[in-house]
Amino acid sequence: MIEILGALGLAEWLGLASVSAVVLGAFRFRARPRRGDAAATPPPVTARQGGDGADLPPGMSPADAHRLRVQASTEAFQTGRGSVVLRIVHHLPYEYVDEFTAIEAIDALRAAGPDAPVDIILHTPGGLLHAAQQILHALKHHRGRKTAFIPYSAWSAGTMIALACDEIVLGSSAVIGPIDPQLGGLPAPLLAELLDDKSNDRINDQMLVIAKMAKQAVKEAKEFACDYVNPVHNGGNESCALTNELIGSGRNHQAPIMPQEAKAMGLNVSMDMPELLYQICQPPPEEEAMLTVNLFGSRIDEKTASLLDLKSLGKPAR
Repeated sequence: MIEILGALGLAEWLGLASVSAVVLGAFRFRARPRRGDAAATPPPVTARQGGDGADLPPGMSPADAHRLRVQASTEAFQTGRGSVVLRIVHHLPYEYVDEFTAIEAIDALRAAGPDAPVDIILHTPGGLLHAAQQILHALKHHRGRKTAFIPYSAWSAGTMIALACDEIVLGSSAVIGPIDPQLGGLPAPLLAELLDDKSNDRINDQMLVIAKMAKQAVKEAKEFACDYVNPVHNGGNESCALTNELIGSGRNHQAPIMPQEAKAMGLNVSMDMPELLYQICQPPPEEEAMLTVNLFGSRIDEKTASLLDLKSLGKPAR
């Protein structure tokens, strides 16, 4: 476990559902397309029906049709609301709040007028602390009204992004979650407690460093979460009680907070979710080749090694 922590030792706000594959010993890997790379668009296939069963134009793949539907629905929502729409929607194992997400969010807010209303559509397991903090900083300094829409779920960093908005609109069964930082998929608050539960001479050097890193991560997360949460969710005051509760309450990182509990906690929450948002957050059809790799295996045979050529993973499955 120490070696895994060493490899994945970034402080992150990431839902445990996304890192549970590490605990189980397997990950599903895909080639991550670069933004703007023409190769990221899969070549046309002969499929004749989309995910909704409707006939597709000749040469259009179900994945292409899905992207067009999502884009059309997003544009319709944006036009109806008269707002700037920022979509942070993640479905695949390699998708989470990262540097690319931060760049897209910052650029969208820069392009919007300083007083333009902003709607953020969230469906995400969370992501990296520093990327989330960049988005939070941009949101805090945007004067226009900010509304977060969560049809299904927004964990960890996704929850914190929602808390930076003036209003959170939840689906009737949507969930948000705690925002305690994670180190290698393990909760930083619990790792930090090792320093209190054991004397230093009973902790090996590597674990001692990790525990101290965790303690620092919790301190930093509490400071900037309190700074960036919208005061409307704290009853209009500058108290850190809400973010401290979501970071240090002892909840499991994947413990769901349903809409009724979110309201009881004082969050400015409504459940008037437009139907269009459910369509925007639908997962894409599976068309790409998928490789399952045992992370705990010490040997990789020649056939498996050839499959690790990421160029081959970008081809549609036959």
